[in-house]
Amino acid sequence: MEKNQGIINQGLSGMPAEVSARAFGAVGDGFADDTSALQRALDSGARRVIIPPGCFLIRRTLEPAAGQCVVIDGTIKIADAERSPLARDVRSGDRSVLVEDASGFQVGDTISIHDDNLPIQGGGRKVRRERAGHAKVLSIAGDELLLDRSAFRTFSPTANGFVARQNGAIWIRHSAVRLCGTGCLDGNWSNQLNAAPGFLDMDSSEVHPGASGITVQGDGWLDGVIIEGITVRNFTLHGISFRQAELSIVRNVTVEAVHDKGIALWNCRDCRISGNLCRDSVFEDGIMLHQVKDPAKGCRRIFIEGNICRNNARYGIHIGAGMSEIHLANNLCSENGFNLSIYGDHCTSTADVASGTTDRLFLAAVYRPNVLLGGRHLSVTNLSAYGTRFVGVEICGQAIQLQGGLIGPMDAPVFCDEPGAKHPLLGEWGRGSGEFYIDGDCRIGIAIVPGLTGRGKTNIPADVMISNVSICGCRLDLELSPQAERVETGKLIKLRGE
Repeated sequence: MEKNQGIINQGLSGMPAEVSARAFGAVGDGFADDTSALQRALDSGARRVIIPPGCFLIRRTLEPAAGQCVVIDGTIKIADAERSPLARDVRSGDRSVLVEDASGFQVGDTISIHDDNLPIQGGGRKVRRERAGHAKVLSIAGDELLLDRSAFRTFSPTANGFVARQNGAIWIRHSAVRLCGTGCLDGNWSNQLNAAPGFLDMDSSEVHPGASGITVQGDGWLDGVIIEGITVRNFTLHGISFRQAELSIVRNVTVEAVHDKGIALWNCRDCRISGNLCRDSVFEDGIMLHQVKDPAKGCRRIFIEGNICRNNARYGIHIGAGMSEIHLANNLCSENGFNLSIYGDHCTSTADVASGTTDRLFLAAVYRPNVLLGGRHLSVTNLSAYGTRFVGVEICGQAIQLQGGLIGPMDAPVFCDEPGAKHPLLGEWGRGSGEFYIDGDCRIGIAIVPGLTGRGKTNIPADVMISNVSICGCRLDLELSPQAERVETGKLIKLRGE
């Protein structure tokens, strides 16, 4: 009886329909390494795997099977990262790494190599670095690690070079996988390598399975992936990352205190992101559809509805260049650096709310409008852009319709005391370049101006129609650049400020 205690329901084929991870030796006490036990449960062939209450430490990324449902009611936590200083230089072409002490590493570990010559993410005064050389350990001989990739650059002990284990929590590589439950994925960020992992053999950053909570990425297109109900927190990179997924859903998930993006999509189509809470990203965004150079690889037909994105350092919701047919509705973006930006084409926004901007990091200390509309063929209806520090809505795209809604000021002025800060006069809104610092209340309700969108491309606004928008408490309702073409302002309703 004890042997089969974790088998809850036996399938007709002889394989268990549902199992508990404890039947495979998972302890869940927050101290034991439960990686192998959890992966054995996932490899069991069970259609449904239960991660019960408890704290399950892992040192490698877990991989569910195709068609599997994983119910997470406990906490899956990334174990503290092992690390060791380099004992010699890692030079271009090297596949082996000599460290001072390899006793904490195992064959199969994913590691990153770091030194002080790595670029600082975003530049400026931050200390987090990117492009740490990420690879897998194939064998260990003494204190020498043989890796599955060759280095393209040098890492050196003289630049404080070291090796650290770096992995994410779950990598979904197959279709029809469902993650659900009331539990949590905990990235244990404070005890990890604080650097974005990049492929060791190329100058490329962000290997998503290396440091993210959930990565959805296979050898080709995946479909039918569902993530719902769980909490994802404290990861070094992203909370949830999708690449080449279709007919998939993220709903009712909380993503908090990750470093980069809460929920990020690349080259996805016919997916729904609904009812999620994305908050407190340390450096970047709540929800992002990442811009692409090739529009053929952009996201298509994504529905983003009923989400709350709050207190993220950069964007609340960002629809990057190259996206098409992205539909937003009833989202609340509050106290982000930017609240809402749409650079994609043929997109809609209905009853979205952008409320307040944040002072977090240098990204928000410079000129920041509340909402940016930089794509083409956008329809924005009943937008509420309230709590604006300088510009309520900036329009630099083409074929934009802004109908209904309310634009208003912040409740209290925001001041910037950065050295060398510039305080522009009316008409000096920054033109999308982010070059101006500001202080004080909302200056401009709507600015129709040239702006930078999509990897530095300059957009000239054209074919803009604005009607029945209520503007409250702004010094200037509308700022119209002489470069703008074919602008129809229709009826602007000016309300008396408090």
